Order: sequence, then structure tokens, then C-alpha cells
Amino acid sequence: MKRYQDLIARCDVRLTGHPRLTMSEQLAEIDRWAGRFDAQDVYGRGELIESFEAEVAGMLGKPAALFLPSGTMAQCIALRVWSDRAGNRSVGFHPTSHLELHEQHAYRELYGLDGVLLGEPDRPIALEDLDAAARPLAAVLLELPMREIGGQLPSWDALVAQSAWARGNGVALHMDGARLWQCTSHFERDLATIAGLFDSVYVSFYKDIGGIAGAMLAGAEDFIEDARTWLRRTGGNLYALFPYVLAARAGIERNLVGISDDVQAASWLVEELRKLGLTTTPARPPTNLFHLTLAVERESLLEYAIAWTEAHEVFLMPFPQRGTAERPVLEFSMGSAFRQHSPASWQHWIQDFYGNLPGAT
Repeated sequence: MKRYQDLIARCDVRLTGHPRLTMSEQLAEIDRWAGRFDAQDVYGRGELIESFEAEVAGMLGKPAALFLPSGTMAQCIALRVWSDRAGNRSVGFHPTSHLELHEQHAYRELYGLDGVLLGEPDRPIALEDLDAAARPLAAVLLELPMREIGGQLPSWDALVAQSAWARGNGVALHMDGARLWQCTSHFERDLATIAGLFDSVYVSFYKDIGGIAGAMLAGAEDFIEDARTWLRRTGGNLYALFPYVLAARAGIERNLVGISDDVQAASWLVEELRKLGLTTTPARPPTNLFHLTLAVERESLLEYAIAWTEAHEVFLMPFPQRGTAERPVLEFSMGSAFRQHSPASWQHWIQDFYGNLPGAT
């Protein structure tokens, strides 16, 4: 695994994600943006950070926004604010939520929240799952798109119905929108219209946007002021965040305009894999993200991938960090790197690599 990780880190031709930027290139981008401002931010204040918060709040159609160092912090703070307002520590989310799987249960251990799992692990939350909640909820978190199940999304009508359910039942609706940028094509609505179904929204700046780190939490002005208090309590109100803010601004300028192309690239790639007899989750991706399950033993797959990648100096196979040893799962997240080469070139490489997998059944 370490050999393959080291190898793909050196590849300049990459099927997924964005072209690699060296640390020097990232710092040069930050320096270019820094020239547009007179001073850095100080403890979350100043024109540099406040203008960016206002800009993203406008994109999401919300009155206010708050820049935070991480999404882990943003999500838990949002749920704690809603919990305090409701006088209820119970919050609902999907069994595959990042809060449940990847944060060592910070929502419970640090923020004192009681997580209620909603729905089944292999599909998005449905309206009946909200009705079946084990106890009254202060807030519900919906993830758009849902990374752990291959970027699946509900229909627009289903989302509208869940939003109406939340408002009708006095439950705050929060969006885990780490990858919300991808969703406009599927829903055929802009970011503000989608976010308008939710009381609060979190977006990430280092995934599809390509920043260094950082997140934004958006909502009503009084909600953001409460979140700002929790940001201080949790140690997230750093003295200065300007490198992350400037890198996020640069990433939006560089990558947001191409998101719809990335979604189309995912659909194109799925069709090429289908021609080779492979199936994906979902079968037709609504975003630039999907999963591919291979009936190939992981160690054999890695050895094959190492040999092929060394010979061609082309990165085609995401690291198999999901699934089992017998059925590894690859996560594809398409970005601007795909557009650096022609579809014909990718087609040739894909057929050569995925058409000759060892021991596939």
C-alpha cells in the first residue's frame, strides 16, 4: 500500500482530482491573492475574511457565514447550536455520516450530543426514516452528495418533502454540503436554491475546490453569532486564517467553474467501465463522485497497479481504501486533471488497465 501511495504521488498524468500543485505553487497563488488586501485577518475579523464570508453567504443565499478551520468543527458546532436552541441533545443523521464513521464520535464526546441513526446504510435518508426516528430530534443532518455510498443523491421532490417535514415538526435541517458544489446539475437548481431548503449549510474548500483546508458554515445572522461563540470555545478561532482563506478564494476561482464538466466526466468514465463489464455505485452518477467495486484480491490488485503505473506513469486507480480484502472499492472523484488529456487517450489507458485486471471474477 505504501509503495502504491508513493508512486501515485509522483504521477503528473492523473485520471481523478485536480492537477497537483507543489507547495511552492500553492504559496505563489496565496501571494497573488494576498496583494488584493491591505491586511491579514485577526481572530476572524477584518476585510480579508469577512468579505469572503459575505461572498460565500451570497452564493448560498444565506444572510451570514463563518469561516472555520475544518468541517469536523463546523458540523458539530452547527448541531450543538440547534440542540441548545431546542433544549434537546438528540440529532439525527445517516449511518454512514462522517460524524459517525470518521470523527471518533466527537459529536458525543466533545459536544454532548446524542446521535440517532436514520435510514439504511446503502441508500439516502427517506421521508419515512424521519417519521420512524426513535425519539424527538433537535436537528437532522442530510449529506449532499453522500460520499460513503458513492455520491448518491435523493430526488429534488424527496428533498423538498424532507425540508417540509423538518419545518412542520420544528426540527432544524442542516446540510453536510462538503461537496455541495457538485449537486447543481442533478437538481437543476443553483446553490442558493438548494441551500434554501436548509436552516444551515456547511461547505468544504479543500475537496472539489482544491484549497488547502477550511470550511464555511452559513445560516441566519443569529445562528452564525452563536456558532462564532462555539468556535471560540473549541479553539477554532485562530489568530489568523488568511493562508486558508486565500487558498480557498484561489480554488474557487480556478475550479468551481469546471464542476459541471467534472460531473460529465464521471458519467463518461462510468460508461467506459461498463463497456468492460464493470459496475459502479451508483450505476449513473449524479455528481462527479462514484464507487467501483472489483472482484479482485486487494494485494494482487495493488501489485498489478504498481507494475502498470510504473510502466506508464499514469495514475488510473484510486487507492483501494474501502471494501474488503476480497472485494476492494475504489472511489473516483473527477476534477480538472481529466481535462488535461483527450478522451481518446483516457479510453486507451482505461481499456488497457481495467480490461486486464488480474483474477477478476
